[in-house]
Formats: sequence, C-alpha cells, structure tokens
Amino acid sequence: MEEAERQAKLAADELERQEKLEAKHKALSLEESQELAEKSYCAIDSLLAQHRESADIERLLVATVVDVNNVNGTSMLGRVLSELISTRVTQSDIDVIHPTVRDDHLLIQSSGQFLLSRDVKNLDVDYNAKSALVSTYAVAGDTVRVSMKLVSTISNSTLAATDFVLYQNTVVNDMLGTRVAR
Repeated sequence: MEEAERQAKLAADELERQEKLEAKHKALSLEESQELAEKSYCAIDSLLAQHRESADIERLLVATVVDVNNVNGTSMLGRVLSELISTRVTQSDIDVIHPTVRDDHLLIQSSGQFLLSRDVKNLDVDYNAKSALVSTYAVAGDTVRVSMKLVSTISNSTLAATDFVLYQNTVVNDMLGTRVAR
C-alpha cells in the first residue's frame, strides 16, 4: 500500500507541476500579446503626432504590413499588426478606409490585402483618402523590425515615419510561423 500511495503522490505532484507550468506559459503569452499591441499603439501614436503638427487626417487607407523581403506576401504577424494599426487609428477618431477590390489598386489574396497602385494619386480620387499608411517588417536575428510610413496620396511624399522592434518571443514566432520551444 505504501508504494501505491507514493506513486499517487508523485503523480499528483507532477500534475500540479504541469498545471503551474501551463498557467505560467498562458500568462507569458498574454503578456507577450499585450506587448505587441502596446508597441503597435505607441508607434501609431508617434506617427500621428508627427503628422498632426502640420495637418489633420480625416480618412486613412491602411495597407497590410508586409515582409520587406517579399512585398507580395505577409504572415499572421503582418495581418495582426494591420488590425492593431487600424484599431488604434480608429481610436484616434480617424476614418479607416477598407478598400474595395480593384484590379489597378488592390489585390486581395489568401495572405492578406495589399495596396498595389503604381499611381498613389488614384487612391485619393477613388477612396477620398489623402493619406495611406504602408508598413513592412523584417526578421533579423531574434528581432522583427517594423517600419511604418504615412504617405500622401496627393503628392506621393512621406508625411511621417516611425519604426519599432519586436523580440521574437513565442507569440511573434507563432505568428511568423516559426514555432520555438520554451
């Protein structure tokens, strides 16, 4: 009987250890997800603060955040960053334009939405948006560098720009499709 009790105690201890480890992983993932949102929001706040000094933005086209090495593709990370950007822009009382499918401006693929217009000025006419927010990300080492630019659809010039760095934590790696063990 003593051996059975010892085995039951070992099993209960192992179960408790596993539950604590799982709770720690969930808390860490939540923290990592929150950090992604906070860094994105701070970057948008900085970008809008730069531009609001010179003019107000009423409507803004937001393009999908794309991989700098493959501007025709993105990942879950790029799509999530785009959603975070759109959310923060909306919270800033700016109308976010969700472009419609047009052969000359936009391609919607299974991997996301991409602004493709060679003539950015057409975007102002078609969407009544004087600005577009375009962003890329680059994976290097254990970091992901995100670069955001607010571009005038009237003059094709860059109105404001900002960058930020994400560490390749578990959440970021999952979104990039490069899972790592903890």
